[in-house]
Amino acid sequence: MKNIWYNTVKYIVKTGLFFTHKKIKVFGTENIPKEGAIIFIGNHQNALLDAILIPTTTTRNIHFLTRASAFKTKIANKILRSINMIPIYRLRDGKDNMEKNIAIFKQCFEILKAEKAIQIFAEGEHHNFRSLLPLKKGFARIILGTLQKYPELDIKIIPVGINYDSHLNFPSSVSLYYGKPILANPYFNLEKPDTSYKAIKTKVSSELKKLTTHIENLEEHDIIIEELKNLNVDFLDPITTNKVLQNLKNETPKKAKNKKINWFAPIHFFTRINSFLPLLIWRYLQPKIKDKIFTNTYRFALISTVFPLFYLIQAVIISFIFNYKYGLIYIAFCILTGIITTKTATVTP
Repeated sequence: MKNIWYNTVKYIVKTGLFFTHKKIKVFGTENIPKEGAIIFIGNHQNALLDAILIPTTTTRNIHFLTRASAFKTKIANKILRSINMIPIYRLRDGKDNMEKNIAIFKQCFEILKAEKAIQIFAEGEHHNFRSLLPLKKGFARIILGTLQKYPELDIKIIPVGINYDSHLNFPSSVSLYYGKPILANPYFNLEKPDTSYKAIKTKVSSELKKLTTHIENLEEHDIIIEELKNLNVDFLDPITTNKVLQNLKNETPKKAKNKKINWFAPIHFFTRINSFLPLLIWRYLQPKIKDKIFTNTYRFALISTVFPLFYLIQAVIISFIFNYKYGLIYIAFCILTGIITTKTATVTP
């Protein structure tokens, strides 16, 4: 029953992501083991969207560690736990709460022992740098604890590079690169464990830097980004972009691409008119988002709930005034124009 609920939510979320993103490109799914204990470790540049993109682009049933503040209410706690979310406490949640992580880690030991999958964002915080931040050691502590209890268990790490052409604008595109599995066992000496976990952190960090655009010098991050934009790089292709970064000083700026006429603009206009109330809600809500990295998370939430509910209410009204067939035609028309608008609108990186 739990798997049915998980998969139902998964496909609802997947539908919402379809209407939130222009393109979702996935590479390297052949690197994901179909069986066995695995830990997905991704970079973290777009709040909740990162967390839901991995489960919706793999066939594995994933448990994922989520910041504990999301579990504050009883309803939220029950719903989030029902879809395999596990609260993890950070120092900012208070030193007293950090002890609760001991029980969380023990839960993760058993999940891995059952040869299931866990998802962790090892940077420890979200950000909008096109760079990989130093990894925290939480994932390594979980692996060490599991191996100390179950030394015969093989644990594999799947690095995941998540890349957006735009972090805040609509409709952004995203690419996910699943790297080759890393067998974690050889990096841990169970008799004399290195609690700095330097070797495994270095290995995972090195692999992640290949799968996402990585600007080493954060002090010049914004300047380098502008230079990359002048070169018309494709941020969805981190492998090529990182090669450009290595030779950036010798690259010649390319001519700006001529703006093409978007022949679907009238449909975009109709979609906005047809969605006037949800868009008014969005215009009211957007300036109140304190952490701008959550912009697309809130947008996704509205697209998944308020927009379809509004269309459904209008369809009921049309059915009541005219005929249910007209209501069904209206719903189909809303879906069609929504797809066209999302998939053909232009976005600024």
